[in-house]
Amino acid sequence: MSDVVEFLERMGQDAQLSRASGNELEHVMASTGLDSILQNAILSKDSSALEALLGIAVHCAMLAPAEEQEEQEDEDGGETPEREDETSRAALTAAELIG
Repeated sequence: MSDVVEFLERMGQDAQLSRASGNELEHVMASTGLDSILQNAILSKDSSALEALLGIAVHCAMLAPAEEQEEQEDEDGGETPEREDETSRAALTAAELIG
């Protein structure tokens, strides 16, 4: 597999090689010792066949942030139950420190 990767890197770095005709590319690949099946996949620009031959699986994932939820206050402007719990705990802790 490293031979294939090295050859593809070489193709990407060498402008003349990346624009070479099929015959020129075939001639260059003959000197690399790559398997003929791999050479055919590269010459035909068949990326799915090349991935299958090399045992490469393509995975794609996407993460999207969740929508922000606005905190809703009671109609009379009171605190939400979560806020009341935090306030109660803070008051309890302060009372324990004092007493």
